[in-house]
Amino acid sequence: MISALNIALTPFIHNKDKVGLESVINASFDSGFYGSITLKINDNNSQIQRKTLNQQSDSPEWFQQIAPFEELTESRVLMDGWMQAATLTVTNNTATAYDQLWALTLRLLTAFIINSLLAAISMIIILRVMFKPLKKIQKRANEISLHKFGDPIPQVNTRELSDVIQAINYMSKHIESHYLQSADELKRLRMRAYQDPVTELSNREFFITKLEPWLTSSTHDHCGLWLMKVDVIEDAYKNKEFDKADSMVKKLAQKLNSLVDERSTFSRFSRSEFILLVPHCNYEYLQQVSEMALNLTNEWLPSGSINHSSASIGMMILHDQTDMKTVFTQLDNALTQARQQSGLQTFLFNKDAILPEFTKGKIEWQDFVKQGIKNQQVKIRLQPAINKEQVILHYEAFAYLEVDNIIYTANHFITALEDSDVAYQFDNHVLKLVSEQLASNPSKSPITVNISKDSLHNGQFVVFLTQMLKANPHLSDTLVFEFPEICFTRHLEKTKVITQLLVQHSFKFGIDNFGHSFSAIDYLHQVQPTYVKLDFSYTNQLDDPANYDVLASMTRIAKSLEVGMIATHVESLKQIEQLAELDIQCFQGFITDKLELKSN
Repeated sequence: MISALNIALTPFIHNKDKVGLESVINASFDSGFYGSITLKINDNNSQIQRKTLNQQSDSPEWFQQIAPFEELTESRVLMDGWMQAATLTVTNNTATAYDQLWALTLRLLTAFIINSLLAAISMIIILRVMFKPLKKIQKRANEISLHKFGDPIPQVNTRELSDVIQAINYMSKHIESHYLQSADELKRLRMRAYQDPVTELSNREFFITKLEPWLTSSTHDHCGLWLMKVDVIEDAYKNKEFDKADSMVKKLAQKLNSLVDERSTFSRFSRSEFILLVPHCNYEYLQQVSEMALNLTNEWLPSGSINHSSASIGMMILHDQTDMKTVFTQLDNALTQARQQSGLQTFLFNKDAILPEFTKGKIEWQDFVKQGIKNQQVKIRLQPAINKEQVILHYEAFAYLEVDNIIYTANHFITALEDSDVAYQFDNHVLKLVSEQLASNPSKSPITVNISKDSLHNGQFVVFLTQMLKANPHLSDTLVFEFPEICFTRHLEKTKVITQLLVQHSFKFGIDNFGHSFSAIDYLHQVQPTYVKLDFSYTNQLDDPANYDVLASMTRIAKSLEVGMIATHVESLKQIEQLAELDIQCFQGFITDKLELKSN
């Protein structure tokens, strides 16, 4: 640039045109590339000078420190012919260099960012396509860990992933097959030990396991029993018409079984006799079921065979009897009375000895409970569940009514609340009481609360439960819900809505009366409860090999699904030792009243 300036100034120096010299210098200086221009004329020692007053760059200070530029100065002697006419001194402007370099850097950086974003988006798209099978593998691995089995993962073209997918599919299928085989094994064991092959009802042995705890219980609780004999079936067996007799007893069993609820135990007692156990039963319900059973049987019996002794029922309320032989003798006597008395097909043993709480009707109990809720007469007591070391693991809340210093346990009236709005009102109230208990005494926790099947399928209760879970997230570690097994065996989809709601809010739940029915238990892996509570019929007669094998199979399935198991109605240390051998870790019953328990 100085050479160009030299050439431009030479003619004006020769003509001694100072105005022209200034014009050229001004024009060159205004281009911005120079920090200063000085022209010293030798003839008169004058000079022309232009200098930038502000040489600050628009680029950031840190940028200038990264790439510092030195200030360059150059001088040149201008000739007029052979004589030295002037001296030209030029200093560069570093601010211009910084500005241009900064602008170039910004353009390069912008281009780099745009290209990087395009490359990243392209890579994400490519990776999503490539790793989509990996996501499916990850999802399936999580499902397998939760014992959830679905359709196989589709194969892909990538050989490495294809091998992994094939292995995952095989493992999933193998685990599912093992689980189903275990469930089938349990079903076969239960059928072999406890099911009548003709009617598919429970057999005499199973009925005895259900009855025995009522005789050995120290609570003097009560239940209803009736024994029904059908003469036309007995006649067919006596006449060796076995196929006819089996067909008749099977059809009648199906019809009679539809009359009893899921809490009851209905069994084939002998070839022509059926027996029924109704927990916490009052006289009104027992009489009602008996009349329906007789009417159904008389309608079904072959034409011309109906007479007063064709079907008869003996009944009794079991309250304080402790000997099984005595119970069956009294029940058989009641059946004999029903068969012998003309025009009478049912007979209740010792009706005059029935206590008042067994004679209250359904409506009476419902009104009684509603009044108890209104008057704040519903109370709860806590029963601990312990491990083998006698350490308390949690508590179960048992609700009762206390009216005029008389205590009415839930067993007295719970059956009367079925199929009514009082059931969910009672459950709502109990949940509120338990919440208050947890707030006032958090040391006694967690607490489990039983929810009835009627509440579970009641829309108002679902709304109440949803609001409660949202408003009390702090209770998720101290409040546990229990649902009867029947909810899962007969109403699985509706029940799953509630269990998913609990899981969504981080609350735990368990299954009560596990193993009560002969239904399959393959629902377990679908709902994944925290624990299951064994039906008390399995915690007795542990010396019976058939019962032991069934219980061992049940515990294996629960353990494979990582579901805890609680044994109920445990009343001795011997029971705890026998159950612990089956890897059952939690025990509940009146044994806890006899031990010095330790806090967890």
